[in-house]
Amino acid sequence: MTHTFSNSQMIKLLILKDWQLMKKSLAAYLAGGVLIIGLMGMATPLLFNTGAILMITLMIVIGVRSAIELVVNEKKDQTLTFMMSLPVTAQDYAWAKLGANLVLYLVPWLLLVAGMLLVIVSSPVYNGVIPLVVLVSVFILLSYCSYLATALLTYSEGYTTAVMIVTNLLLNGFIIWLMRMPAIHLTLEAPTASWNSTSLLLLAAGVGLIVLVLLATALLQRRKTSFL
Repeated sequence: MTHTFSNSQMIKLLILKDWQLMKKSLAAYLAGGVLIIGLMGMATPLLFNTGAILMITLMIVIGVRSAIELVVNEKKDQTLTFMMSLPVTAQDYAWAKLGANLVLYLVPWLLLVAGMLLVIVSSPVYNGVIPLVVLVSVFILLSYCSYLATALLTYSEGYTTAVMIVTNLLLNGFIIWLMRMPAIHLTLEAPTASWNSTSLLLLAAGVGLIVLVLLATALLQRRKTSFL
């Protein structure tokens, strides 16, 4: 076993600690997600669009809360100082934070995306919107990975907040850009999901960027020799 995972038991305990801190909030977020999915399921254009906006907001809030509370605030609240007194290395702590945050975000993200897709395929909503919903959701996941990486590598509230603001602004532009693309726009009212070459290329690019960000974060964390 490599040195990076030599203290796997302590890494698990740190992950469980973060889970304990966030479990009530996650339950509340998921309850809100169920309500929003129910709103979208009413299948009128107004309610579906309103629900979609609320769902995007919810996904962003979950990510922001996770990155700020579990990473940045540990330095502000002096929790990081306490961690230094435990039998953990800076790498152990970094890996625990990366693992905990990814799990705590990916679980609700997957459930919320799956819920939206279930509503679409089981209601009169045009299935042609599925590629748009998936692409926007993947962009939100990419945004989360970007500011999580910033938080983990800098522990700076300023830098992390700046990346959050930039990615949220880019999300608005990304949605407008998608809606203006003929390959996406002209298929929104199709009875089935139309995964053409354009939408598949965008999906592959989004997934590839997520993997790249996470790999770069993991590689940089392997070099950590101190908590700060």
